[in-house]
Amino acid sequence: MNTQTIQATVNSRLLQKASRLFTGTMEGRIIEILQNARRAGATEVHITNENGLVIVRDNGRGIDDFRRLLDLGSSGWDEDIELSEDPAGVGLFCLTPRETTIRSNGKFVTIADDGWTGRAVEIEDDREPVSGTMLWFADSPWTLEAVAVNAVFSGLHVFVDGVECPRLPFVTDAAANHAGLGCHIEVCRNDQMGEWHNKARRGPSYTNNVLINFHGQVVAFDYHPVNEQNLRYLVDLTGEPTGSALESCECRHDRPTPVPRAAELPPRDWCRSFCEGRETNT
Repeated sequence: MNTQTIQATVNSRLLQKASRLFTGTMEGRIIEILQNARRAGATEVHITNENGLVIVRDNGRGIDDFRRLLDLGSSGWDEDIELSEDPAGVGLFCLTPRETTIRSNGKFVTIADDGWTGRAVEIEDDREPVSGTMLWFADSPWTLEAVAVNAVFSGLHVFVDGVECPRLPFVTDAAANHAGLGCHIEVCRNDQMGEWHNKARRGPSYTNNVLINFHGQVVAFDYHPVNEQNLRYLVDLTGEPTGSALESCECRHDRPTPVPRAAELPPRDWCRSFCEGRETNT
């Protein structure tokens, strides 16, 4: 009897479709660029709109290996980031198919057209090296309002055309630490919600009673396991390794990691562990 096996592969045709697969929203591009800057150790990000271009510069440690920029699915981050955040590896592909120039650590590269879909792109020496990372690409203006809602809870100092975005803590010191879930949880009344929390809810005042923050990316959804009227639940993910604690939950979902990767996080991912944390705070 002959034993047959199967093995997961990524077909080269997927890369050829990159220009169609990764044409996301401006909000998605802002989130991805800010997350990349933070993961590189940046504390400041400066965004400038100039002649149809968006120019982004951060003060992080820069890019060590330019060859990883177009390695779809490989995040290129160190082991600590991999364990705590499980980055998806989309990275620079969020800017597809825009012509994009990146400068960092004495190197620069310009990716355009079929450079996104498999053509070799030359990495060149930068005659005027910059600290951190600098990139520019064509896009609609990244306004202060569009950036601020994704920067306010990021912990970064983010500037748009010279004006600093608001920078606030997502939860107060009263929040309970749940190390097993890698988060802090706080319960507050609806009238205690701040302006930027309410903007992050992206819906009428009676919807989205749970807000989850992951370094500035806020996911909102409705979750009402008990009959409560005016309570709101704030979950601030710390990014600390948890060993995917949700994997041990009896009613786990098929996406156990607590890191939000998309525009909506299924509430049942938090299930019983979330409820216990909330009751502790009430």
